[in-house]
Amino acid sequence: MTSAPLGDGGDAERLDATLQAWAQQWHASGLVGDVEHRHEPDDRGHFHWLVRLRGEEKHVITIWLSLRQRTVHFETEVMPAPEENREELYRFLLVKNADLYGLHLAIGPEEGIYLVTSVPTGEVTVDRLDELVGATVTYVDEIFPTAMSMGLASLYRRRVR
Repeated sequence: MTSAPLGDGGDAERLDATLQAWAQQWHASGLVGDVEHRHEPDDRGHFHWLVRLRGEEKHVITIWLSLRQRTVHFETEVMPAPEENREELYRFLLVKNADLYGLHLAIGPEEGIYLVTSVPTGEVTVDRLDELVGATVTYVDEIFPTAMSMGLASLYRRRVR
Protein backbone atom coordinates (compact mmCIF):
# COMPACT_ATOMS: atom_id res chain seq x y z
CA MET A 1 0.00 0.00 0.00
CA THR A 2 1.38 3.39 -0.93
CA SER A 3 1.01 6.51 1.17
CA ALA A 4 -0.92 9.53 0.08
CA PRO A 5 1.43 12.36 -0.90
CA LEU A 6 2.37 14.90 1.74
CA GLY A 7 0.18 17.96 1.74
CA ASP A 8 1.34 21.40 0.78
CA GLY A 9 0.57 24.92 1.93
CA GLY A 10 -2.45 25.22 -0.37
CA ASP A 11 -4.35 22.16 0.90
CA ALA A 12 -6.42 24.10 3.45
CA GLU A 13 -7.50 26.68 0.86
CA ARG A 14 -8.37 23.97 -1.69
CA LEU A 15 -10.36 21.98 0.86
CA ASP A 16 -12.18 25.10 2.02
CA ALA A 17 -13.08 26.00 -1.59
CA THR A 18 -14.31 22.44 -2.21
CA LEU A 19 -16.46 22.52 0.93
CA GLN A 20 -17.91 25.91 0.01
CA ALA A 21 -18.72 24.76 -3.54
CA TRP A 22 -20.36 21.61 -2.19
CA ALA A 23 -22.35 23.51 0.46
CA GLN A 24 -23.57 26.07 -2.06
CA GLN A 25 -25.19 23.26 -4.07
CA TRP A 26 -27.01 21.99 -0.98
CA HIS A 27 -28.03 25.14 0.95
CA ALA A 28 -31.33 25.48 -0.94
CA SER A 29 -32.33 21.93 0.05
CA GLY A 30 -32.34 22.80 3.74
CA LEU A 31 -30.14 19.76 4.44
CA VAL A 32 -26.95 21.76 4.97
CA GLY A 33 -26.72 24.35 7.69
CA ASP A 34 -23.46 26.04 8.58
CA VAL A 35 -19.98 25.25 7.37
CA GLU A 36 -17.45 26.64 9.82
CA HIS A 37 -13.70 26.75 9.34
CA ARG A 38 -10.95 27.38 11.84
CA HIS A 39 -8.38 29.36 9.84
CA GLU A 40 -5.44 28.61 12.14
CA PRO A 41 -4.04 25.11 12.56
CA ASP A 42 -4.23 23.37 15.92
CA ASP A 43 -1.12 22.43 17.91
CA ARG A 44 -0.56 19.42 15.61
CA GLY A 45 -0.80 21.52 12.45
CA HIS A 46 -4.29 20.26 11.52
CA PHE A 47 -6.97 22.54 10.10
CA HIS A 48 -10.62 21.90 11.05
CA TRP A 49 -14.10 22.40 9.62
CA LEU A 50 -17.58 21.71 11.00
CA VAL A 51 -20.48 20.90 8.69
CA ARG A 52 -23.94 20.91 10.25
CA LEU A 53 -26.68 18.91 8.54
CA ARG A 54 -30.33 18.23 9.19
CA GLY A 55 -31.19 14.58 9.75
CA GLU A 56 -34.48 12.74 9.93
CA GLU A 57 -33.89 10.68 13.09
CA LYS A 58 -31.21 12.83 14.68
CA HIS A 59 -32.13 16.52 14.40
CA VAL A 60 -28.60 17.82 13.82
CA ILE A 61 -25.72 15.81 12.40
CA THR A 62 -22.33 17.49 12.72
CA ILE A 63 -19.41 16.29 10.65
CA TRP A 64 -15.93 17.30 11.80
CA LEU A 65 -13.28 17.40 9.09
CA SER A 66 -9.62 17.58 9.98
CA LEU A 67 -6.99 18.26 7.35
CA ARG A 68 -4.00 16.22 8.37
CA GLN A 69 -0.59 15.80 6.75
CA ARG A 70 -1.79 13.43 4.02
CA THR A 71 -5.51 12.91 4.61
CA VAL A 72 -8.79 14.52 5.48
CA HIS A 73 -10.31 12.79 8.51
CA PHE A 74 -14.13 12.76 8.71
CA GLU A 75 -16.03 11.97 11.89
CA THR A 76 -19.50 12.40 13.30
CA GLU A 77 -20.92 11.36 16.64
CA VAL A 78 -23.76 8.90 16.24
CA MET A 79 -24.55 8.82 19.97
CA PRO A 80 -22.92 9.57 23.33
CA ALA A 81 -21.43 6.82 25.46
CA PRO A 82 -23.95 4.06 26.12
CA GLU A 83 -25.07 3.58 29.71
CA GLU A 84 -27.15 0.42 29.30
CA ASN A 85 -27.10 -2.83 27.32
CA ARG A 86 -23.51 -2.26 26.15
CA GLU A 87 -22.86 -5.82 25.03
CA GLU A 88 -26.09 -5.92 23.00
CA LEU A 89 -25.39 -2.49 21.52
CA TYR A 90 -21.78 -3.30 20.57
CA ARG A 91 -22.93 -6.51 18.92
CA PHE A 92 -25.52 -4.56 16.90
CA LEU A 93 -22.86 -2.01 15.89
CA LEU A 94 -20.31 -4.65 14.87
CA VAL A 95 -22.86 -6.41 12.69
CA LYS A 96 -23.93 -3.07 11.19
CA ASN A 97 -20.28 -2.12 10.59
CA ALA A 98 -19.94 -4.95 8.06
CA ASP A 99 -22.66 -3.35 5.88
CA LEU A 100 -21.19 0.17 5.81
CA TYR A 101 -19.43 1.48 2.72
CA GLY A 102 -16.80 4.19 2.93
CA LEU A 103 -17.21 4.80 6.67
CA HIS A 104 -16.88 2.66 9.77
CA LEU A 105 -18.16 2.74 13.32
CA ALA A 106 -15.73 3.40 16.14
CA ILE A 107 -15.63 4.21 19.83
CA GLY A 108 -14.44 7.79 20.07
CA PRO A 109 -13.85 10.46 22.66
CA GLU A 110 -15.54 9.84 26.01
CA GLU A 111 -16.67 6.43 24.67
CA GLY A 112 -19.20 7.91 22.25
CA ILE A 113 -20.11 6.01 19.08
CA TYR A 114 -18.77 7.64 15.90
CA LEU A 115 -18.78 7.16 12.14
CA VAL A 116 -15.29 7.84 10.77
CA THR A 117 -13.16 7.66 7.65
CA SER A 118 -10.00 9.17 6.19
CA VAL A 119 -9.55 10.13 2.56
CA PRO A 120 -6.30 11.15 0.84
CA THR A 121 -6.26 14.93 0.58
CA GLY A 122 -6.15 14.94 -3.23
CA GLU A 123 -9.28 12.76 -3.46
CA VAL A 124 -11.61 15.20 -1.69
CA THR A 125 -13.67 16.57 -4.57
CA VAL A 126 -17.21 17.94 -4.55
CA ASP A 127 -18.47 14.54 -5.75
CA ARG A 128 -16.49 12.58 -3.15
CA LEU A 129 -17.61 14.96 -0.42
CA ASP A 130 -21.22 14.55 -1.56
CA GLU A 131 -20.84 10.76 -1.40
CA LEU A 132 -19.35 10.79 2.12
CA VAL A 133 -21.83 13.30 3.51
CA GLY A 134 -24.74 11.42 1.97
CA ALA A 135 -23.51 8.15 3.45
CA THR A 136 -23.03 9.81 6.83
CA VAL A 137 -26.58 11.17 6.95
CA THR A 138 -28.03 7.85 5.74
CA TYR A 139 -26.07 5.77 8.25
CA VAL A 140 -26.75 8.07 11.21
CA ASP A 141 -30.47 8.00 10.42
CA GLU A 142 -30.37 4.19 10.17
CA ILE A 143 -28.28 3.54 13.28
CA PHE A 144 -29.23 6.34 15.69
CA PRO A 145 -32.73 5.26 16.82
CA THR A 146 -31.82 1.61 17.41
CA ALA A 147 -28.50 2.45 19.06
CA MET A 148 -30.10 5.04 21.35
CA SER A 149 -32.95 2.65 22.22
CA MET A 150 -30.37 0.07 23.27
CA GLY A 151 -27.62 2.14 24.86
CA LEU A 152 -29.68 4.89 26.48
CA ALA A 153 -33.02 3.14 26.77
CA SER A 154 -34.15 4.91 29.94
CA LEU A 155 -33.43 8.37 28.44
CA TYR A 156 -34.33 8.04 24.76
CA ARG A 157 -37.77 8.09 23.23
CA ARG A 158 -37.99 8.00 19.47
CA ARG A 159 -39.73 11.09 18.17
CA VAL A 160 -42.93 10.71 16.24
CA ARG A 161 -42.87 12.24 12.78
